[in-house]
Amino acid sequence: MINPARGEIWLTDRNPVRGQEQGGQRPALVISADIYNSGPAGLVVVLPLTTTHRGIPLHIQIKPPEGGVKSASTILCDAVRSISKDRLVKKWGTVSASVLNEIEDRLRILMGL
Repeated sequence: MINPARGEIWLTDRNPVRGQEQGGQRPALVISADIYNSGPAGLVVVLPLTTTHRGIPLHIQIKPPEGGVKSASTILCDAVRSISKDRLVKKWGTVSASVLNEIEDRLRILMGL
């Protein structure tokens, strides 16, 4: 059984999708707590990554080798999604604590927390 940890970037299989969701195999950052990730739900909460930078303030840019990315990438903090752990294909790496802190700040703004 795959046991992802918070802060890890995984290649995920995102199909099927609806509307503006990203599809195909795409990297995503696990943001759910480890206790949830190892629990009976069989789900993880993730943020997708893209190589397209749109200048949206809630997005965070990272560069290699951060998190195992191979090219400059943008973490879409406004595209929170729960996915089955069965969608996790391959672990790429782990982001730094400072990147996780930036993500937490963006999520607090997004959710009004």
